[in-house]
Amino acid sequence: MFNGHAFAADLALSEDGSMVYVAAEDTVYKLEAATGEILAEQPLQGARRLLLDGDRLFVSRGDVDPMTWGSVDFDHYFVALDAGDLSWDTGWEAADNGGPGWASEGICVSEGAVYVAINNAFTFGEEVGLIGRIDLTTGAYTETELGPDGLNPVHLFSGDDGAVVSVNVQQYDGTSLSRWTGTSDADTEVVADVTAGCGAADWHEGGVLYQVYGEAGFRKADGATLAAEEGWSGNGGSVYAMQVLSSGQVLLGTTDFATAGAVEMWDFEAGLQWSIPVGIAPGKMQVSMTASAVQEVEGPRTIVETVDLLGRPVKSGKGMLLHLWSDGTVTKELRLAD
Repeated sequence: MFNGHAFAADLALSEDGSMVYVAAEDTVYKLEAATGEILAEQPLQGARRLLLDGDRLFVSRGDVDPMTWGSVDFDHYFVALDAGDLSWDTGWEAADNGGPGWASEGICVSEGAVYVAINNAFTFGEEVGLIGRIDLTTGAYTETELGPDGLNPVHLFSGDDGAVVSVNVQQYDGTSLSRWTGTSDADTEVVADVTAGCGAADWHEGGVLYQVYGEAGFRKADGATLAAEEGWSGNGGSVYAMQVLSSGQVLLGTTDFATAGAVEMWDFEAGLQWSIPVGIAPGKMQVSMTASAVQEVEGPRTIVETVDLLGRPVKSGKGMLLHLWSDGTVTKELRLAD
């Protein structure tokens, strides 16, 4: 779909689930969710994370220079695009502290402001630890330092009390958490002497669930105090992406970064619900709580096609099969023998 792009860094979904926004290396796309049709696109080198807020799409930026293997210098490391046609809306200048001055990553909204994690992560050994704040009414920019233990913030979440909490991977030699109210100094706590790296994290019941590299389970920290709480045992392996659902369930994206990836649905209490193979490195998942109406078809209900979990037609065989019916429904069959 995205010809000429090696990967997509992030996606965002409109509130009604009808539109999908994708950050794919040097371009941001807007697509119709039901058909995949590209409705708009905006060239934007180094597009990293997306956050849709009202009629604006916020984008953090950062990229590696293939010649120097350091960060690419941008005039704006944080911008806002018009959510309708992806035209340029606002850019916060890197110069003179008008906006983030280094490569940036996670984004969240809290209490009338948008926050961005600033890490300079594409220049190894020169990582920084900052969180920037932009007032959504005035556009004014302020930032706070996370201290020497708060280098390289990656994940950023809005807490239940209006503060924001970041997961910091330091110089890939440890993991820390930081909390900032937007006004007072930030608090930072070192939680592991091993980095979280590319490990997944998400907000869950008043705190942040996060995975440290090499650990199969997930740790948890209270969002108000950063104190350790009882975590979750996870799926027994390393997780690249996760999305906690309000139903007490969680989607996990796993990958070997080379040949395969899978999305798993887990219930925190009941365990694994299902697993489906997908493309390599499923790095971001969004769930729409909407569904399209299925038009009723007169006449007998017949199977139109049977496919495997990769969508390949199946005439015979065993395993998990999907039956596509003439009335638009889909059923699953676990066939143990042909």
